[in-house]
Amino acid sequence: MSEKYFQGLNYTLGNEDTSVEIELIRLFKSKKVFSICGSGGRSLPLLSEDTTLLTLADLSIHQLHLAELRHATYINLIFDDFIKFWGYFPYDEKDNCHFREVEFTKLKLSSACRDFFQHVFSEIHFNSPLYLGKWERTFKILSNINKVLLGQDFDRIMHFDNLAEQREYYKTAFPIKRWKMVIFLLGNKSLFNALLYKGDFIEKNSPLSHFDYYYNAYDRLFTHDLASKSFFLNLCFYGRINSPRGVPVEANAETHARIQKSKAEIEYKNEDFVTLLAKGERKYDFLSLSDVPSYFKGELERDFMQKIKPSLEKDAIVVVRYYLRKSACDLSDFVDISHSHGNLFDQEKVQMYDIRVYQYKGE
Repeated sequence: MSEKYFQGLNYTLGNEDTSVEIELIRLFKSKKVFSICGSGGRSLPLLSEDTTLLTLADLSIHQLHLAELRHATYINLIFDDFIKFWGYFPYDEKDNCHFREVEFTKLKLSSACRDFFQHVFSEIHFNSPLYLGKWERTFKILSNINKVLLGQDFDRIMHFDNLAEQREYYKTAFPIKRWKMVIFLLGNKSLFNALLYKGDFIEKNSPLSHFDYYYNAYDRLFTHDLASKSFFLNLCFYGRINSPRGVPVEANAETHARIQKSKAEIEYKNEDFVTLLAKGERKYDFLSLSDVPSYFKGELERDFMQKIKPSLEKDAIVVVRYYLRKSACDLSDFVDISHSHGNLFDQEKVQMYDIRVYQYKGE
């Protein structure tokens, strides 16, 4: 397989649980939403019946094409056909290829999007692209290493139905020494640089070591909720979603129905979000910036929150997911209200982010 076309896709499923943002939008009754696009899985579920505008921005045109394809399948397919098309559990991404080809020909897409995915699907013979992103393929490799290091009973923690029993197993019988070896080998800058980031890995400013950062995050995942409910843990242990509980928010029936009912205008912007928002062409009351600011340095790191103010309505909510690096940014005219939403953070299914929620109090 040449990978000529789909190699440009960094994410095809995604690495964030935006149930946090979905609940915040409900709480604040936000209507005009800006979001980093990603695979579309992190951003399209932000739609609601009340949304009037959703702007998706990404530096990768391929990611924007993927979101457009995803939205078209949300709108045109009933729920079961939607998850069948994408190969979400209980379906397999390698099955239903003829069905996928037939449905793809029916979708209304821009010519650029259709041309791109015609090439993608031709390469992969109309398998689903769900696990073909660079991030997803990296975790396929990591899951195989995980199986080798943890041994025959590697996934026992993924099979509990009772949280108290899961916690007791984790505390008393989980192979913690071998797990620490997994974290030591996999949770390091050099490996992620080699497999995924190609030298552009985040420059950490967290006071924790890489080992402690990842160990603490997994500890929260194993103790806050059933492990089987985390799509991220499913990827870590199996390289794919392997449980009905582990299906991400983008692929549940409530999300599908909510997106189908939405009448919002959706626009796709192939531009960096700071430059775009600095223009002030649109005003938003909710912004989901993913972990993009963790990659910022220098003046951009310091000033990005001030630069985006022309596109903010008064009391707009800005959500940033810091990963390994928290920006030392100028928060003048912003109030950090994160402390009011800790319950949402505790239930988030990835636990790798320091999620910050800011409210704009400027004019």
